[in-house]
Amino acid sequence: MKICFVINECNFFYSHRFILAKKLTSSAEVFVLTDTSNMQSDIIEKILASKIKLYELPRRTSKKGVFGVFFYFIRLLNAIQKIKPSSIFFVTLELSFFGIIISWFHRKISCFYLITGLGQYFFNQSVKNKIINFIYKIIFQSSKLKLNSKFIFQNNDNKKTLIGHGYVLERQSILIQGSGVDLDNLKFKTRSGLKPISFLFSSRLVKAKGIREFIEAGIVMKKLYPEISLNIAGRYDSSDPDSISEKLFQEMQNLNIFNYLGNIDYDDTQQLYLNSDIFILPSYGEGLPKAAVEAATSGMPLILSNVSGCAECLHEGINGFFVDVHDALSVKNAMEKFITEPGIINNMSINSRQLIESKFSIKRISDQYKALLH
Repeated sequence: MKICFVINECNFFYSHRFILAKKLTSSAEVFVLTDTSNMQSDIIEKILASKIKLYELPRRTSKKGVFGVFFYFIRLLNAIQKIKPSSIFFVTLELSFFGIIISWFHRKISCFYLITGLGQYFFNQSVKNKIINFIYKIIFQSSKLKLNSKFIFQNNDNKKTLIGHGYVLERQSILIQGSGVDLDNLKFKTRSGLKPISFLFSSRLVKAKGIREFIEAGIVMKKLYPEISLNIAGRYDSSDPDSISEKLFQEMQNLNIFNYLGNIDYDDTQQLYLNSDIFILPSYGEGLPKAAVEAATSGMPLILSNVSGCAECLHEGINGFFVDVHDALSVKNAMEKFITEPGIINNMSINSRQLIESKFSIKRISDQYKALLH
């Protein structure tokens, strides 16, 4: 049996799907169609050593407009015709759109559409986004005619939204919470709150991840509690339209309030989590925040926005606190709870690990995928 993952960037595959794909090699020949142009050679070798076959597929660039979409689709179609998989996993909403069209040409292939999040455009009702949503809805509705296709959601909110808006049917929809974590290799350290607390924001430095709210809250908190540590790790890409401004990026580094650690390689993130106490991600929306799941695995209590996906790995008052979206004061208040009530940290630390063990183990998740394939 041949199975194939279609995913935009090899970096994203390695950080989010590699462990799962590696597990699936025990029962299938696994291919990955992805862009490897920015991937380190040692990581590529590690993937290949795991019996996963990489097939180069340069990602679509928005600069080429409609022509870029068309030529990307043709390259994707040709690659699938060469591999001839029995099952394909299209990862993200956009690639699921392409996947449904491809399923028209390959009706015998089982197609699985991994909805990792709905994105801001789905809820932004500008004229452009309304047109995009209309086109997506028509294409998604065509999948109802294909019996061997399923939509895999990471959280119930996204599932209910697409079903409620008529994009997909209930019988087509499955909930699988993420791609699993390797509990044997992710170390656990109980946080005690006995020393000055260190907070960690780890994500791309884009507005949708709530970095501005964390910076605003952090400035206030550092004045009130100068002993705390505020750590930021993540890639800054000024060409990303959702990126924070270059002015804010420079101010963040020049304030001497935040420890900016730069972009951390995925293999080094475990140590990053172990070096801090509380994980913060006040994002505007998530499918399932992988960084938060792995931070919780290490024993970190969480501060997350009360949005889709985050409730899957945070139980209010049990292993962390929810904050309001776009609300720096809410973030500040949640941070302050840990400082003024340090006794809650130990139990929340243990609860974080136990929650991950009960819901997100790689064995549990890979068994669900194997059941789909067989």
